[in-house]
This record gives sequence, C-alpha cells and structure tokens, in this order.
Amino acid sequence: MRIVRVHIENFRGIKLADVYLEGTTVLLGDNNTGKSTVFEAIELAIGADRLARTQAIDEHDFYGGDYRAVENQPPKAIVVEVVIAGLDEQHCTKFRNNLEFWRVADRSLLGAGAIGGAGQAGTEPAVRVRFEGAYDAENDEFVAKTWFAVPRQDDGTPISECRSGDKREFGFLHLRALRTGNRALSMERGSLLDVILKTHEVRTRMWEGLLGRLRGLDVVGEEDAEFGRILTAIRDAMREIVPGEWADAPHLRVSELTREDLRRVLKSFLATGVPGYAAPFQHQGSGTINALVLAMLGLIAQRRNGRVIFAMEEPELSLPPHVQKRVVDKVRELAAQALFTSHSPYVIEQFTPEQMTVLTRDNAGMLTATSVVLPDNLKLKIFRDGFRTRFCEALLARRVIVVEGKTELVAYSAVARRAAELAPAQYKRLDALGWVPFDAGGQTAVAPFASFFRGLGKTVATIFDQQQPDARAAIVAACHAPFEQPYAGFEHMLLAEVSPAMQAWFVQWFAAAGEWPPALAHVIPPVGSPEAAYRAPFLSLFTHKKGDDYLTVFLDQCQVGHFPQTMLGILTALKNMVAPPAPPAPPPAAQQPPGVFG
Repeated sequence: MRIVRVHIENFRGIKLADVYLEGTTVLLGDNNTGKSTVFEAIELAIGADRLARTQAIDEHDFYGGDYRAVENQPPKAIVVEVVIAGLDEQHCTKFRNNLEFWRVADRSLLGAGAIGGAGQAGTEPAVRVRFEGAYDAENDEFVAKTWFAVPRQDDGTPISECRSGDKREFGFLHLRALRTGNRALSMERGSLLDVILKTHEVRTRMWEGLLGRLRGLDVVGEEDAEFGRILTAIRDAMREIVPGEWADAPHLRVSELTREDLRRVLKSFLATGVPGYAAPFQHQGSGTINALVLAMLGLIAQRRNGRVIFAMEEPELSLPPHVQKRVVDKVRELAAQALFTSHSPYVIEQFTPEQMTVLTRDNAGMLTATSVVLPDNLKLKIFRDGFRTRFCEALLARRVIVVEGKTELVAYSAVARRAAELAPAQYKRLDALGWVPFDAGGQTAVAPFASFFRGLGKTVATIFDQQQPDARAAIVAACHAPFEQPYAGFEHMLLAEVSPAMQAWFVQWFAAAGEWPPALAHVIPPVGSPEAAYRAPFLSLFTHKKGDDYLTVFLDQCQVGHFPQTMLGILTALKNMVAPPAPPAPPPAAQQPPGVFG
C-alpha cells in the first residue's frame, strides 16, 4: 500500500500540482516551495481526524486567500485527490465498490471500460480519495468533504463518502516540523497518543470511566472548613432571591466534565531526571519529544501490522547526525510507505537518487515535482561521495550557478560577500539572493551539470572561461544565464583587471606577513622595484595551487574598486535576475514661461 499520486488545486501556495510518488520518498526544495503543503494536502484527503476539527479549512487555505465566488463562474474550491495503490486483499474487500486500477508503467488510472485489463501485469488495485472544500456564502462558513472518486452518478458527481473509519484503513500520519508534545502526548484529536488509544480500542472505555470518577469528586473536601463556609454563605444569599431548590451551594469540579474539555486539560507527565519527580511533557526537551514520537510510531505500526503511511517533516530536528540516520531507517522500517522532507545532508544521503523528488514552484503557483536522474557524466559513487560537499546544497536551492572549478566557487562567493559588506545598497551576497555555486569539476562538465539542474526546475546560471564556439554554444543552450569570462583562466583575469598598485601592495603585504609560499620566494622582486615588477609574482601566486589557498585572503583585503570588473558585472547581473532594478523616474515636465501657449 502506498500513495502514488497527489493532485492539488487552489490549496495555500499551490495553484495546481501533480506529484507522483513511488514508495519511500524525500521531497527536496528551497524554503517555501510547497513541501509541507503537499503533506497537508494529503492529510486533508486521507487524514482520519482532519475533518473532525471545528473547521478543517479557513480563508488562508485558499490560493491567494481567494475563496469568494464570482457571479456566473463556478465556485472556488480546494481540491485534493490522492491515489493509494498496491492494496492488499483486505483493502480490496473493504473498498470493493470503490476500486480503480493503477498502471505502473505510465503512472495512470485505467479509465472506464478498461477494467478488463486489471489482471494484466503492471496493474494494481487502487482507490482514489477526493477532498473538496469551499466557502458557503449563505451560511457564512467553510465546508469540506471527502469522497471516493468512484462510483459516480451520471453527471459525474461522486456518491460514496470517504469517512474517518475508511481513512483509518490507510493509516496515514503526518508528523509536522513543529513536533511539540501536543502532537504526541496530549489527548487532542489526532495526537499520537489518541491514535494509539483508538487503535487499541480502549478510548471509549477510558473516557466513560474517567468521567464517572470525576463527577463524584468534590475538589473542596470536608477538611477545608473555611472554604465550605464561604460556599454556604453564597447559597444562603441566593435563597433570599430565588426558591431554595434553585440555590444549591456552588461546588468545584476539575473541568466541564465533557470529553472535549478533558482532551484539552489532560496532560502526560514524564520523568525529569530528579528521582521521584515528574513534570508535564511540555517541559521536556525537543530530543526527548522526538524519541517519544518514534517510539509511539512503532506502537502504531506494530498494531496495524505495518499497514501505515508516515509523512515526516525534517526528521533531523534537535538530533545529532548519527541519530538522524537511525530515525530515518527506523521510520522506513516501520511503514508501508515513508515520506520525508529534509534540509539535512545526513538525512538526504540515506536515499537513492530515484527516491529523491525535487519540488519547484513558479510565480503563478504551478508546482512541479521531478525525480532525480543522474546525468551520464555523473557516476553514482561520485554522487554519493560528494553529496554533502557538492550536491546537497544545490538540490535544496532555487537557483544554481554552475562554475568550472573550486577557484571560481571560492572567488565569486568571497567577492559577493565582501562587496555586500562594503556597498550593501549596490551588491548582495549570493546566498541572500538564493544563488548556490556548484563546482562542476572542469569546463567540459559545465554544460551537462547545467542541463541536469535545469531539468530539476532550477534557475541555472553558468560562469566559465573563454571557450571554443561549439563548447560555448552547448553551455548557452543548457542554462538560463551564461557568463563567459574573456580570459584563458581565472588568474589571467586577476592579472588583467586588478590594478598594478593593488598587485604590488598585496605581494609586499603577504610576504611581510610571512605567508608567502617558500617555493615562490625567488620571484619576489627587490625592495624599491616598480609596481610592474610585481605582476609576475602576483600571477605566480594565484597560479600556484590554482590560488585556492590564497584567493579568500586577497579578496578580503580589497575594496570594491579593487575587484575585477568582469566579476562585479556578473554579480550585478545575477542580482538583477532576482531583484531587477527599479526603472528610472521620468524627467520632470518642462515648465513653459508665463503667457506662452502651445
């Protein structure tokens, strides 16, 4: 049993989306892309207790907050369809009137009249659950229901409602990034403790027994005579106004003694490390709460024989790297299907590329989900070995700059950071603009990696040295914004565009600081040499080890005017791609002299 497709319309920041999933999956993308929204949408459709809330949706759940109907147009609705495939015999029996069939090869449902193909290889029994939410203007409230997509009436309207009992068969649990104790150990509807009690079929008996005991409990005992006298005085005063049988003495109870009230006030207590003393769960640390969540998931999965689907946001929260890995492995082991979001390389590297799905969303709210398929020039071992240092940050970013090598990666990041410090009104850090540099490992790899990241929905720029026409054309075709440095190498750009005075100053300063490499000691000119004599040592320094060890030191000593103009121009163009400059104000209209008419 697994979710294979999620269709979303008009929900929060998503105008339209179709997300395909196959087994365990980790959703990747920049912040505010829509990863959590996908999980929230699934919960609307198949979360057993979501619609039991006082209000399942509100104004802010509609795309752009636009929920009011327009005259002569269809009503505006939130729509979520979730297809669950790979059903076992028990599911097929229960949902026999709602079955459809999922064809794995082309990830589609068999249409009407194609049921005869259900026994073919590559097809699986499936159900499709549809959530619809809208604003009811007449009653000034938001309404929501879930249906099985089949059967339907002649006009296409579904007729079989999907109720909470049906949804529990899918065992979907959404573990949000904010995993407070309320989500785990409170008695609120949908908490993990509430789910466990429901799964073990003890919840009803517990409430009846607890309410019976509390109704007979008087908070003020006989030993508190003074308080009793006050209550008696209140009773006597009331009897002077109303008949005596109306004026029984007030008395205190622990709550309103309803199920809903007790859900809010009951608290789980946990040990604090002080012998014999326990405190409410909200006083526990985040790591403890996460461990409790994992333990409770295990109980739920065990009770349901693994027939559960877990959607877990950011399993890395408050946990060290080695525990993050263990949590992911444990959740995958417990569930029929496990879905994750994460920003941790230690978590993401636990998945194969095929299990990684990158989400991107454009300004019109169209969300696209793309599975990671490695390019031909990238072997799986290289991808795994360099995942933390090269690939993870780019996969999580919205914009990627593919550069030839480490020299450009270090240099452009350093210049952008330094220029933003010196002239913040004119320049911005690359990370502040959402740009992540990626080291392609050589000029021949720039075009393939640019194409790879562009295929994942990223905005891709490239920075490369002077190229032959064919190589340049391949790079230009693979990215959104190509930037060619008109030099044979990065160090030649420094030599050509950094002033001779700055070159001489830096060589002298670096040597005086005792940092000049001994292997190049023979190239330093004698004291008093002209500025031009320092060009060769300056070039030698940044050719030595390709300058990686010295570039940041040099660039941190520069003022904006010292940086190569080619670099500043590229950084300005990258900034303008994200935040275009405001158009210049029109010149003021010329005033005509008094008495002159056109």
